[in-house]
Amino acid sequence: MVSVIVPVYKSRETLVRCVESLRNQTIEELEIILVDDGSPDGSGKICTELSKEDVRIRVIHKENGGVSSARNAGIEKAKGEYLLFADSDDYVEPDLVEKLLDGIGQDDMAICGFHHHYQGRDIVRIPEVPGQSGEENFLALYGQGFLNMPWNKLYKRELAGRFDESLSLGEDLLFNLDYLRRADGIAIVKLPLCHYIQDETGESLSSRKRSDRLALAKHIWRETHEFYQDLAGHEDESGVINARLIQDVLDDVEGLPFDEEKTKKEKLEVIDGYCRDRELTQAGAGAALKALDYQVIHFCMRRGWKRLTYELCELRAVLVRAKRAAAEEEALQEKDEHDE
Repeated sequence: MVSVIVPVYKSRETLVRCVESLRNQTIEELEIILVDDGSPDGSGKICTELSKEDVRIRVIHKENGGVSSARNAGIEKAKGEYLLFADSDDYVEPDLVEKLLDGIGQDDMAICGFHHHYQGRDIVRIPEVPGQSGEENFLALYGQGFLNMPWNKLYKRELAGRFDESLSLGEDLLFNLDYLRRADGIAIVKLPLCHYIQDETGESLSSRKRSDRLALAKHIWRETHEFYQDLAGHEDESGVINARLIQDVLDDVEGLPFDEEKTKKEKLEVIDGYCRDRELTQAGAGAALKALDYQVIHFCMRRGWKRLTYELCELRAVLVRAKRAAAEEEALQEKDEHDE
């Protein structure tokens, strides 16, 4: 049996869609564990009502402790041989469980692709691995971002650890690294079976304590280096692990124009702080960045050109806003045509 764990918090608008996609699986032998994490919007009541409609649905009501706390509560109550995680604002294909069970075989983890819904676009992402060695496959999955989340993976419950409830960044990756230390083999299912709905509020790290976020990002970076060295017997020479740290920073820098809480002077100070950080400078020297915008902005930052860096980010923000407006207009037109 597969235990599907769904953390629920402020999910009133999307919860039913998520649960229905799980109830409609082609494999019926599963339990759906809805963990109401002290949600204040009535989501907990919806969980209770849904449990009355399907005996496979179990509900846990708890005080708010965050998504990691909710997932851990679900793991503690799970009865299935396998674990699957789903986020309450996402949904899945009807054959997700069937395809993952078919794919895992004698391996200890199965990973599938997904649809990334963002700014009106449906971006299909499929994991690709060279298959030459464990360390090469790890770097491929890590570089593609397929180890950062738990919701597109099938786990064996007996091998699963727990999510670190003290962290607000990277806890999903650390959970996966901890699991992989005990796992023997990863199966790749080259089908987009999950639908990931990305928040489109435009918020960036700027709305939180940046110093804490950077410290956490560095912690994750060091842990990943340590995992890879244990796996491969040598340090990563490809620049893939360093690139993930730099990309976290660049994502923050590119989000600065959207931050309405800071003045331009304060934003330039943020960029300057990143430019002067010694560990970021060292990691950046060996970072294998692929995206052109990352390469250009990183080039400017490594030379300390903070004003040009910010101007480029502003230009990018104009393009992003234009794409959002176009996507919204297209959606309205489709709605009007449908209504007619």
